[in-house]
Amino acid sequence: MDESKPNRKKDKELILRKTYYIAAIAASAITIITGVLAIGNYVPKVLFQAFLLLTVLIVLVLLVYMFARVARKWKEARKNKALVRKYFDDFATLSDRLAELLKDNRSDNIPYIFTNLSNMPGEFSNLRSLMYDIGDLFAVLKDEARKLPTGNFRVLITWFGYIVRLYNKHLVLQPFQQIRNLHRDKLTEHDREAYEKSRERYVRFLQDYENFAKAINKDCGENITHHYFEPPGRLEKA
Repeated sequence: MDESKPNRKKDKELILRKTYYIAAIAASAITIITGVLAIGNYVPKVLFQAFLLLTVLIVLVLLVYMFARVARKWKEARKNKALVRKYFDDFATLSDRLAELLKDNRSDNIPYIFTNLSNMPGEFSNLRSLMYDIGDLFAVLKDEARKLPTGNFRVLITWFGYIVRLYNKHLVLQPFQQIRNLHRDKLTEHDREAYEKSRERYVRFLQDYENFAKAINKDCGENITHHYFEPPGRLEKA
């Protein structure tokens, strides 16, 4: 999914709208000036009539554009409400599960286990601050979700997928790879068992979100959110 596409689309719409407005204003100004000059016989009246016709055409194009824009927004609002009706309950459940994954005091969360490994105290203490940062992003998303169904559900889903990707990359995969490649021999049996239980729970969350993302992407006709996340592997003995 190209996350820059929505911004590029908005930029193009803004440029097009400004172009229409400027053209309408410029044509109107020129028509008024030409009309005044035509009254004083400084320019041919046919020139004034030509500019008047041009202005009318530009205004008509502007009105058609504005009508189409209103119709498109109305259509998007209907689609948004339909998505909310169909997917909000699943989204709310996944949000609650992600909120639990972001609790730094839950001993069955992978980041908690990594920051409390028996033979590596403080090795991954930075995960706590990263979790707070991601948690702040998630708190903003939760605030926006309270505006539904009038809020933009598609944007929330995209945002949610981005937060899951940050969590998976920085709080799970990167420390997991570091432990597997450099510190596997330092793990105790208790560390491995605790990690494996948390890993199973976390992988179920990823799978459930991927199924949700695939379904809503299909309904939207485009990938509005990521639908695949690399799961962490097992930490077997070296």
